[in-house]
Amino acid sequence: MVKHFLACLAFLVCTSTVLAQSTEVNIVDTRHYSKVFGEIRNYRIFLPPGYHQHPQKRYPVIYYYHGWSQRYFGETYNKYAGVDQGEENNGDNISNFVASHEVIVVKPDGYNRSPRQEYYLRPYNVSPVETHRQFPLYFPELVAHVDASYRTLADRQHRGISGLSMGGFMTFWIAGKYPHLVSAAGNFCGSPEFFVGPKNFPVEFKHASMYKNYGGVQVRLHYGDQDFIRGYHQDLNRTWTQVMDNYQFKIFPAEHTPCGLGEMFQSMLNTFQDPPVQPERWHHIDAYPTFEVWGYQVASDRNLPGFTVLENVDQQGFSCAVREFLPDGPLMPFVHLSVTTPPSYEPGKPYTVTDLNPTTNSSNTTIIYSDQQGRLKLSLDGGMHHIGINGLGEAPNLGLASWRLLDTGWARKGQQVKVALSLLNKGTTTANKVTAQLIPVRNTTRVRQPMTRATTIPAGEITALAKPITFEVAADSTIDMVQFKLQIQDNKDHLWEEYLEIPVHPEAPRIDDFIVADGKEFMVAAAGDDTTSMVLGHGNGDGVVNPGESFVVLVPHQGQYYRTQLYFNDPNLNPDGINVRESDSWSSYDHVGGSAKYSVPLVAADCPPGHQLKLLAEYWLPNYPYHIIRKGEINITVSDHDQTPPVIQWVDIASDNTLQVRLYDGGPVGTVQARLVHTREPHKEIEYSLNDQGKSGDREANDRVFSYQIPEQQFGLFKIQITATDASGNSTAKNWPGSFVVQ
Repeated sequence: MVKHFLACLAFLVCTSTVLAQSTEVNIVDTRHYSKVFGEIRNYRIFLPPGYHQHPQKRYPVIYYYHGWSQRYFGETYNKYAGVDQGEENNGDNISNFVASHEVIVVKPDGYNRSPRQEYYLRPYNVSPVETHRQFPLYFPELVAHVDASYRTLADRQHRGISGLSMGGFMTFWIAGKYPHLVSAAGNFCGSPEFFVGPKNFPVEFKHASMYKNYGGVQVRLHYGDQDFIRGYHQDLNRTWTQVMDNYQFKIFPAEHTPCGLGEMFQSMLNTFQDPPVQPERWHHIDAYPTFEVWGYQVASDRNLPGFTVLENVDQQGFSCAVREFLPDGPLMPFVHLSVTTPPSYEPGKPYTVTDLNPTTNSSNTTIIYSDQQGRLKLSLDGGMHHIGINGLGEAPNLGLASWRLLDTGWARKGQQVKVALSLLNKGTTTANKVTAQLIPVRNTTRVRQPMTRATTIPAGEITALAKPITFEVAADSTIDMVQFKLQIQDNKDHLWEEYLEIPVHPEAPRIDDFIVADGKEFMVAAAGDDTTSMVLGHGNGDGVVNPGESFVVLVPHQGQYYRTQLYFNDPNLNPDGINVRESDSWSSYDHVGGSAKYSVPLVAADCPPGHQLKLLAEYWLPNYPYHIIRKGEINITVSDHDQTPPVIQWVDIASDNTLQVRLYDGGPVGTVQARLVHTREPHKEIEYSLNDQGKSGDREANDRVFSYQIPEQQFGLFKIQITATDASGNSTAKNWPGSFVVQ
């Protein structure tokens, strides 16, 4: 063991380059072998004065992630924001800060290309995801290496992360993914949104939706008043300032630079003096199928884009789901999910675990024994689950099951908004004389009827409260979201607290000039300042919304049609949790990474003719470097009847030979058939009937994934044709692209 350590130390010394060593600062370029990447990785480390003269002293660490076209060693031939030493960044740089402060700064290399590939300026493997390198997964390994190789204060309380531009994006992503590893995060002019994650199924990752990830972390953003990304920073601030007490931002007279670096680093050192502790109750959203956070180990077999969402996690339980996108993407109940808790429970003891599923309106109670370390392991699916973990004593365990707006499709500023709440009891006994009170967290909101009551909430049940709670946001408010504290109490003075966030919108004008795209090709605005021709929606293409159709609302502006994101609260739209949202990337226009979203709502097959759809439409207009956000109210009348066949979303054959087909329709789907044709021997055909009843390989009933487990047979590559017919007799047949392995 000692020989191994000495050999590793010798390798480190032999491969390090000391660039500066003086009484001011020591700058060392060095490298180590990464098991995560399977290759040697470089980094630069800044050691404070006296580091070598005081071998007993240990130091806090700030990690700094560079921006586009930069490297661990500084600027490349595209120079725009040097930050290492000398007069770079007008002297407000890493070296000068470390020279006067007792801190270590580590600057990892974000380069993502292999040695023989053409040099590439885009770091970190985001937008696009091109390789299997996953830089967030590398962070814990880098931290462990630095802590083992240098005299650091090796705990989260004395560790922070920062970065510029794309490195700023990485700062917020990594800090939110590993709040148990850092206590401070500082973002300089960071991009707000990128495609990230596993190479084969990346997701669109937007920081504005990830605010719940930062419990226990002080978060700060610096950007310039001339920064080309500032419009997106303003978008972020309209949400984060309303839902995070641990978030601050500051605007500098600057462009796209690490503005206020010394001030940012000093704020992080101040945090290290009084670091935030692990929250008693926390939340987490992760883009990876498998992850660890705060001692919890979560694993799934998801091989599609999506997010695992954990909420209200404490020793009494948690809520979890897997969604296609945030915040309200469709659930993925066909995913197998495993959750293992930290060793927080008595070893080898029984615990009553209640699982409430509001989607299926079901409740299940089991006894689970903790292992010898005091961990509990739960096997779930990707649907919505409220988990109660109860000891041997009997008690209620209350929480928020859901909320919905009444008498409106969206919360309007300047008007009274009614909210109906449903509470759940994931405990073991009935809760009596329950009261629920909604308290605004900030003074932007006034609650007019703050309290409501329910007589009882039996164990294992969800109960809708009899009266709504009413609130109002000032008409001239510039915020995009309001936050409330929900206090729940029973007659035995048990108290439960949760937080509730509701998006709010300004009063918007009515839009009468619009077009419905229901399966027809249109030339539409795209990518900020471009146009593209594409088929939008699914239906007969006559521009009239019919039951069973999905559609896109197009709004004209200066001779172009803009796709819209729609807000509504109508049971005749998106039945059974179906929710289709698409993105129009603006990267080629503003070079940021953000995208305008647009909705493709589905009309229920049994929607009555003459029904009025009330929608709030939102779309972006270009005004570089800004995107102007326009909103307007739209009314659409539904007519005729369902003539639209099911839409096939994806086809897959899992490693266990299970054929899966995900589709959606405005009503029940009658039959789904799959015809497999051998690619080398076309005369070989196999036909299977697929089901969504939880049998013959189908994982979850009624999740719109139709499946069949193909019997083991000789290996072969097959083409697949899918035929699907809905309950109204509308049928579609599609040859799915690509070849599939059957074994």
